Amino acid sequence: MADQNEEYLLKHLEELDKKRANQENSPIPQPIQAENSRVSDLQFFAFDVKLFPCGFFYPTGTTIQVRAAQVKEIQAYSMVDDTNFYDIVEKMNDMLSACVRVKYMDGRIGSYLDIKDPDRYYLIFVIRELTFQKGNTLATNVICTCGKTIPIELERKNFRFFEIDNKFKRYFDPSNRCFRFETKNDKVFNLAPPTIGLQKSFTDYIIKENAEKRKPNMSFLKIIPFMLHDRNSITIDGIKSKLDEFEKLDDMSFQFLNQAVEKLTFGIKELTKRCDSCGLELHSDMLFPDGPSAVFIIHNAFEQFIKE
Repeated sequence: MADQNEEYLLKHLEELDKKRANQENSPIPQPIQAENSRVSDLQFFAFDVKLFPCGFFYPTGTTIQVRAAQVKEIQAYSMVDDTNFYDIVEKMNDMLSACVRVKYMDGRIGSYLDIKDPDRYYLIFVIRELTFQKGNTLATNVICTCGKTIPIELERKNFRFFEIDNKFKRYFDPSNRCFRFETKNDKVFNLAPPTIGLQKSFTDYIIKENAEKRKPNMSFLKIIPFMLHDRNSITIDGIKSKLDEFEKLDDMSFQFLNQAVEKLTFGIKELTKRCDSCGLELHSDMLFPDGPSAVFIIHNAFEQFIKE
C-alpha cells in the first residue's frame, strides 16, 4: 500500500498539469448524483468486512452493503480516461459513492468515504459481479508450463491479497483496529491504511499546492495518511498543521515511520488459478485486460446485441 500510495501521488502530480491544459477545451465531467429518493434496501447485498483485503481494520460487526450499478452509473463510468490515473480513481469513487454504503453494529450508516483505500478495487469488482450476474466475464490469459493457455477471470474467487508481515501481527491493537508501535525513543505510533475519504482530502491539498506552484512534501504525503487512519476527512488547515508536526519529527521517529509504512502493503496482490489440464497454480498481475473503462462495458456489445 505504501508504494501504491506514493505511486498514486506521483502520477496525480504529473497529470494535474495535463488536466489543467485540457480543461478549457474539454467538457467538465459531472459526478454521479445520488438519488433524491431512497434506494430500496432490497437492492443492497451485505458483505462481511472479513472478506475484504483490509477487513480486520474495520470495527467489529461492520458490514459493507453493495448494489449493482444502474445504467446511468455505467454511462458515467464508461467515460473514464484509461490513460489518466487520477480520472480512473475518481470514476471508481463515483461508482462507489452510488453503489456502496457501510453499516456499523450500532446501526449507523456510513458511506464509501469510510472504506479503506486498498479495498477500492475489490469493491469495484463486487459491484461488477452484482451487475453482470449472467456473464460478461473479464479475464487475463496466462500460458501454463504445460503449454495450455488458461484464462484467469477477474473475480473475487481468484484474488490473492497481500499478507501482513508476521512480525507485525503482535503489534495489532484490536480495540482501535490498528497497529500500535512503541519505539526506543518512547514514542507511540498508531498506523493503519487510510480511508478513501481521507485520501480524497489529501488529493484536494495536492491540487491546491500544485495550483499555487508549491511542491508538496512527498514523505509527508506518504506517511501521514497512515497516522490518520480513523478519519474520513481533514481540512486543508488540518493538513498544514499535521505538516508542521511532521517536519518537527526527530530522526529516529521519521526513519521508523518511513520503513513501517513501506511494510504496510494491503489490497489485491495478484490473480491465481489452477491449470485445468495439469493442476499447476498460475499467477498473474492484477491488470485490466481492456483497460479500466472496460470493467463495466461489454466489449462485444455490438455483436452480442445486434438483431440479424
